[in-house]
Amino acid sequence: MKKMWLRGMLLGVSLALLLAGGVALAQTLTLEVDQECVECWPGPYDGPPPDEYMITLTLDGWDPAEQICQNLYLNGESLYPGGEPQCGDPPAEDPPFSIDYFVIPCEMRGTSLSPSIVGTDVELQQDGIEDLYGEWKLHVWQPGTDNADTAFWTLAEVCEEAVEFVPEPGTIALLGSGLAGLAGYAALRWRNRK
Repeated sequence: MKKMWLRGMLLGVSLALLLAGGVALAQTLTLEVDQECVECWPGPYDGPPPDEYMITLTLDGWDPAEQICQNLYLNGESLYPGGEPQCGDPPAEDPPFSIDYFVIPCEMRGTSLSPSIVGTDVELQQDGIEDLYGEWKLHVWQPGTDNADTAFWTLAEVCEEAVEFVPEPGTIALLGSGLAGLAGYAALRWRNRK
């Protein structure tokens, strides 16, 4: 009887911890980008660009009572003047919130990105920026909370499709050795039965 009580207690504590962890995980700020690599927009600049030059970001799990701050980096350097983050109220709509973030031209044209996660135009510093190619990082967080996440993407002139490497000989060798091991185990069991 004591063992059953102990098992029930352990099961109850485990379930409570799992539920608490699930609730905490559900309230975590997440930021996702729809493209790992995006090509710069070559123009012409007399109309809206095609969708493949747009980056769509999806924000979820924010605390509506706290502000959201963001900082944008290119190859490790902040693109905001003085490296100062931009902060503002979270989106008024229910999560998740998706936004076509911005188009990156192949040449520096203008000084702002619009719109942004915090709902205002963001002025960029251009001093020392020779080109816009490389790894971009958008970091978002809510001050006073543990909510934070980062989205990464690469800006390139041409995005080459990554070819997935499948080590066929190694895979076949692993599969074969696994089957051989099972066959050896079965043979030993069969021998012990006799």
